Amino acid sequence: MALAAFVRRKSRERAASLSGQLPGYDVKVGQAYAVITLDAKGDHQYHEIEVDDAGGRGTAVIKVNDKNYAIHSNSRLNDIAIEGTVNGQPFTAQVERGSAKNPLVLQVQHHGRRIDALVVSPRMAELYRQMPFKAPPDLSRFVLSPMPGLLVDVAVTVGQKVQAGERVAVIEAMKMENVLFAAQDGVVKSVLASKGESLTVDQVIVEFA
Repeated sequence: MALAAFVRRKSRERAASLSGQLPGYDVKVGQAYAVITLDAKGDHQYHEIEVDDAGGRGTAVIKVNDKNYAIHSNSRLNDIAIEGTVNGQPFTAQVERGSAKNPLVLQVQHHGRRIDALVVSPRMAELYRQMPFKAPPDLSRFVLSPMPGLLVDVAVTVGQKVQAGERVAVIEAMKMENVLFAAQDGVVKSVLASKGESLTVDQVIVEFA
């Protein structure tokens, strides 16, 4: 959570330094934030965070649950691997920005643990609490096209038993072939796209029973 707040704070600092901002609408950096750790079932956790830039570039002290984390990192904001020190100890973590469902999410991984976090203002966190939770649809029974492209092969037929890791389809995009594999064992219920068909993103190719 501290690292998520650190990355978000540095992003705000960069945005605030951009020239040409309209008076009264310029980006405010601030010190008070809220980190919302997102749960797939809607049981989100809310944490109040304070960030002090400590007067140094690439350095900030983040207060989480009455504990201070002094983070220093010279990694760029668009780097996936973030390296630096926290309270004097070296660390390396992975931070990916945005997801297919929410471009504001920070996906942070460190020591085998991952959190999906929103770093927002305290007021925005209050409003987020009021948002109704809508469970994501279960797409585990489907093989979807991850990109626009040409379906050059469908390797399964209706009624066929398929094991996890078995090839299901091949899509050609940008002159490269992309092989799609089954994520789990199952029986093919229907094939909804044909060889030679132009696919769109998330178009269903195969459905399992």
